[in-house]
Amino acid sequence: MSNKLNRADLEGLKTAYLQHLVLRNLSALSVKQIEQALRIFMGYLKGRGINDAGALDAEVFEQYKAHLADGYVSRRGKPLAVNTIRERLLIAQRWSKWLRKKGVLFFDPLAAVQLPRHRKGFPRGVMRPDEIRKVMELPDLNMPLGYRDRTMMEVLYATGVRCAELLNLRIPDLDWEKKTARVRNGKGGKDRFVPLTSQCCRFLERYLNEIRPQLMEVMRPSGRLWKQKAGTGGDKIFVSLYGGPLSKNWLAMTMKRYIDRAGVTRPVSPVHSFRHSVATHLLEDGMDVRYVQVLLGHESINSTQIYTHVERATLHRLLKEHHPRELARETPQPFKIEEEAHAAA
Repeated sequence: MSNKLNRADLEGLKTAYLQHLVLRNLSALSVKQIEQALRIFMGYLKGRGINDAGALDAEVFEQYKAHLADGYVSRRGKPLAVNTIRERLLIAQRWSKWLRKKGVLFFDPLAAVQLPRHRKGFPRGVMRPDEIRKVMELPDLNMPLGYRDRTMMEVLYATGVRCAELLNLRIPDLDWEKKTARVRNGKGGKDRFVPLTSQCCRFLERYLNEIRPQLMEVMRPSGRLWKQKAGTGGDKIFVSLYGGPLSKNWLAMTMKRYIDRAGVTRPVSPVHSFRHSVATHLLEDGMDVRYVQVLLGHESINSTQIYTHVERATLHRLLKEHHPRELARETPQPFKIEEEAHAAA
């Protein structure tokens, strides 16, 4: 393959690398994110007159790192987060390493460049159990679309699946006997099995038997392209009111409306907040972090550990709210040595 790759054709090298990732069964979302990062990197290189992969060196890459940190802003006009910068640099390094492996480069010029340290932040938008309950009570279960939306919430909160994972769930992925769902091609291109709660199974069963068939028959036209999309949901579990696939943007906007109506005023990620919430609640109720890791599909337990920090923060809050010594509201009495020191002063 190496003799077919031209190191002076950056676009061709990018395309070949993306094809390699597709063959490795990487998810479409991951490939799209990698393509975007490489496109930005190559745009920077071309802006500096570099059109040959052989001209890459550590100095150029260090300058690109500084450019991302100081001179690059997002679409919203804000500087990039440290973890975003790290991820973009890491993608470029992996691409360079692949070029070396394929013989396009004689050595990997980007390998020695140090990346910014990964910063672990608290999960954004963990909802309390009572807030989850308020959100779930909002869909009208007497209406097909309301019942579908409630079923999606039940699956999100029962399994902690990501947005794309939920929308890609298919009917054959459900195992009613074992009460599990197979999440195909999750993050990193890996499959996993997630358990379903009894409540979730009840909603899913009625939805699939009564509600989804109505949606597949095109309940109501929506949008200009509904005819082309009508009935195209295939065997996906959740479909639109015209039987077509649902988009991530639609799901995010729909969940945000419910969350706003429930009175949750602090910032939350509309779909991911269910994932953060179930992980936090399970840890607070005593589930081992290793089982939560498997449920969420984290490759490393370090990714799951962030929820233990939320658990501790909740523990401190509950301690202040319920511990007898906190509720006493006693005025602290100074020690005798403190009184003597104060008198001497």
